[in-house]
Amino acid sequence: MRVRFVRAAAAASLLAFGLAGCGDGGAKTKVALAQQVVLEAKSVTATGCVRPVETTSCLVVRGRAGGYYDISSASPAPDPSKGVAVSLQGKDLGKNTECGRQLTDVKWSYLGIQCAAPSTSASIERHEKKAE
Repeated sequence: MRVRFVRAAAAASLLAFGLAGCGDGGAKTKVALAQQVVLEAKSVTATGCVRPVETTSCLVVRGRAGGYYDISSASPAPDPSKGVAVSLQGKDLGKNTECGRQLTDVKWSYLGIQCAAPSTSASIERHEKKAE
């Protein structure tokens, strides 16, 4: 009689622990789902000259509002040394890098429009010395 009671108690406690574990797992899953943030990518279209950012490996294109789009993830990447403007489309997931708003899934093509030479501090200094 005593053995049956011990077995029944052991079975009941195992069942209780099992159900408690299932309940917590379900609650954790619901909390995790509630906290999960799903970002919908915003489609971006831009046209402009590709510029490298000094002291980084970033490539950027200026956007309409004056900010910069970081297109470093483009593969293959446009060649800024060609000095030709590009038209591009990408996805903005809301992440900023040290170079600007990061775009992913970047698709681009050359436009055949020449870009002005990028101004550097050295070329500005040379221009100022000639003016004196």
